[in-house]
Amino acid sequence: MAEFTIAGQDGEEQHATNGRVAFTLMPDTLGAKLRKRNAIKNACTPRARREQWLYGELDGVRCYVKDEGAQVHIVMTKQDLYP
Repeated sequence: MAEFTIAGQDGEEQHATNGRVAFTLMPDTLGAKLRKRNAIKNACTPRARREQWLYGELDGVRCYVKDEGAQVHIVMTKQDLYP
């Protein structure tokens, strides 16, 4: 799967896409932002793999998005997750 790219600035309308999944953040407050979380799961093992989650934050609520190929996984929470 392709990496997400983000266009736009914090506090303004932002768009992210990986060519298959698109996410648009339309804020009405200055604290809004769109970010990527990258991780290596099972590091230092033969099962090591790279994962990328996209998250948007608006008024303290975060929406995490992961393109899993056959499906898209979405989590909404006020918690700061490191999926």
